Formats: sequence, structure tokens, C-alpha cells
Amino acid sequence: LAKEGLPYVSSSPTPMEDGAPVPKELSKEEIKHYVDTYVQAAKNAVFKAGFDGVEIHSANGYLLDQFLQDVCNKRTDEYGGSVENRARLTLEVTDAVTAAVGAKKTGIRFSPWGKFQGMRMEDPIPTFSYVVKELAKRHTDLAYVHFVEPVVSGDSDQKVEHAHDTGSASHPDSNDFAREIWGPRTFLSAGGYKPESGEEAANKYGNAAIVFGRYFIANPDLPERLRNGTPLNHYDRDTFYTPGPKGYVDYPRASEVKA
Repeated sequence: LAKEGLPYVSSSPTPMEDGAPVPKELSKEEIKHYVDTYVQAAKNAVFKAGFDGVEIHSANGYLLDQFLQDVCNKRTDEYGGSVENRARLTLEVTDAVTAAVGAKKTGIRFSPWGKFQGMRMEDPIPTFSYVVKELAKRHTDLAYVHFVEPVVSGDSDQKVEHAHDTGSASHPDSNDFAREIWGPRTFLSAGGYKPESGEEAANKYGNAAIVFGRYFIANPDLPERLRNGTPLNHYDRDTFYTPGPKGYVDYPRASEVKA
């Protein structure tokens, strides 16, 4: 950000960790500007770039998540304190984006259990329950909500005894609270899925769509591989956050691999 001359901002002057840079707390006027920025980005994607839709990123310790979670948000105005206040910005952005491009072209992502970038409330369920209830009430035709499962924490996997066995005694964290609130509408689930576990989860939850991230990076032909039962390329985590094409556009398609 500094190299680009951009400010380092957040809901509050709360560093991600001890010794980390301290962000500037956004003013209410600046918050309105950021809402407008989300809207413009959505319009650019849908109306200029031809995207089918947009996903609002309210997860993984980025700006909207920094307002949602009380481990970061220490404000005392209408954007901080209560669940309703901390959720205000996420809902304002969603209202504005859906008004601009349509609810059917808008989804939103959350990560209640992730610890990435200093997140992870002691009890995230009340906050995220409120947000999902409000979304269900305000936007009945929202394309989907997208939740990161407890087995994944930002850029790393959380060590659990039974991955995807959410709600178990070994790992009580679960997104089932959100599934119950959202009801029969489309619910996207991400969380280190492989073909077998993804199919199992899709069959378990009738309204579920399974999201692949890391394996999509490593497999440009992922849908065909899943359809045909072709083994997947494994991703190289060391290239996830590096500039340049390595690790992004150099993984082979199945048809390019010699038997």
C-alpha cells in the first residue's frame, strides 16, 4: 500500500499482531466512499467486463470482516459495538451492490472461524447469524451466501481430527447455524475439499455448492477432471502469494500430461 501511495485503513487502529503497522481508523465519510468503491467495482465487472456476477468479500480478515469482528472493531459510533452496528457496513455494501447490479448477480463470502489476519471472535455465531438473517430478509433472491468451513483458516488449514466432520466432538465449530437460517437457498461451502469429500458434502446438503480454490489454481481443467475422475495436480503453496506467472498459469491440463 505504501509503495502505491495508498493509506492503510481499517475499522479501528488495531494491528493484526504485536509489532505490526497500526492502520488508520476510517471516518464515516471515508466509509461512504468505500461503499461507492464496491459499487463501482461491481458495475465494472458486470457491465464492462461481462462477468456473470460478483462476490462481496466479507471474509478472511479483509475490510468488511474487520468491521464485523469485535477482535478488530473497537469503534464507539454506529459502525461499532453492537452486532447490529458491526454488521452495518457489510449490509450497506450488499444493499448498494445489489441495487447496482441485481441481487441475482450478487453473492457474499464469510469466514466465521478463520484466524487469518488476526481474526476469530470468541463466539462468532451471534454476529454471523444476525448478518445471514438480515440478508435473507433484505435480499430474498440473493445468488448465494458462501461460507468457509472451520477446517480452513485463511492461507492455511487448521489441524482438525476429522476434516469436514463439522459439529463433531473433536471440532465443535460448524457452519450449520448459517445453513439453517439460509434455508433451501444456494449455500456455497469452501474448505480444502477434494473430489471425494466435495461430492460427499454436496450429497449431504441438498442446497450446497462446493467451492474449490487451491485445486482450481493447480488444475485449469478442474471441471473436466472431476467429471472424468482424473487425478488432480497438487498445488504449490509457495507460489500462492508471489508476483508473476509461476504457480498461476503454468499448471498442465490433463491432456498435456504424458501417460
